[in-house]
Amino acid sequence: MIQALIPKDVLEKILNNYVYVYVKNISREFGGVLKTILDDKIIVVEDKNNNLNYIPISEISVITERR
Repeated sequence: MIQALIPKDVLEKILNNYVYVYVKNISREFGGVLKTILDDKIIVVEDKNNNLNYIPISEISVITERR
């Protein structure tokens, strides 16, 4: 199975913006501010309650930017 990752430069363009992240095999989206990218493998999303969600880039199926 070929697995495509979201390029880091695309993620860097939406840092500090509100995003929705849809994760593979989980019927739930994570919404919040994209805070940082750790070691090119994990993104950190801070939700409205200031909780940090650590999401592996390899498990992201869709990421959308909210405006």
